Amino acid sequence: MEFLKFIFSKTFAKNLIFALIFVVLVPLGLYFYLSWSTEHGEHVDVPDLTGMQIADAASKLDELSLTYVVIDSVYSEKGERGAIFEQSPPAEAEVKEGRTVYLTVYRLTPPAETLKVEEGMNERVAEIILDNKGIRYEKEYVEDQLLAGMVVKIVRKGKELDPDAQIRRGERVTLVIGKLGDERVNVPSLKGMTLDSAEIALNNARLTLDSTLYDSTVLTESDSAMARVYRQSPTADGKQGVQVGSLVDLFLGIRAMEPDSTIAP
Repeated sequence: MEFLKFIFSKTFAKNLIFALIFVVLVPLGLYFYLSWSTEHGEHVDVPDLTGMQIADAASKLDELSLTYVVIDSVYSEKGERGAIFEQSPPAEAEVKEGRTVYLTVYRLTPPAETLKVEEGMNERVAEIILDNKGIRYEKEYVEDQLLAGMVVKIVRKGKELDPDAQIRRGERVTLVIGKLGDERVNVPSLKGMTLDSAEIALNNARLTLDSTLYDSTVLTESDSAMARVYRQSPTADGKQGVQVGSLVDLFLGIRAMEPDSTIAP
């Protein structure tokens, strides 16, 4: 009876009203307050900014109460300098007003690359290096019997460049490559000569010593000094000759041999 009497009392009714206010009205009021203060449910669509210049993009974002930050830059020969390459959030994303849009733009100036091309480098290797670095080049050939098929030098605006030179992507250089001369010379007979004498004779004939192959009779350094040429390739020929700078292989031993004899190295 006391319990029923308490339930229907004014005190219980007053406490129940306070409890309802606290449990229902306070959370509800807090919800509406947060919705109002954070603009809950209000958003804007991020525009597509790719390809736009920063000034134009900034104006468009300002109209939508959005801000921006440029966080990175990339280089591309095909890209318009200063234009926007990429954005985050992407176009058409729903964001709240005041949101920051992060931009990546095309560089205003191309990056510099270290040349890394030097004298004596194979022609094809030099081309690959320049292509990978985005450096444009034209080739020029000069007669050079020692550097035939190899880099003689690399030039920009008349100035020879060293391997550590800094070149911007897209700039143009001249790749100078050696080649054999068109003139033809006779191959001298080198049979019976020491290596030193044969090399002098080749230089005088404007030819280049390539491989020197010793046979099984050459066992020591002293033997190599005594060794004599018993065969050469190409052979001596006074009729057709070869191009200036052509390579000549020599076969040497320390025993007397016939011109066409062979001994396995």
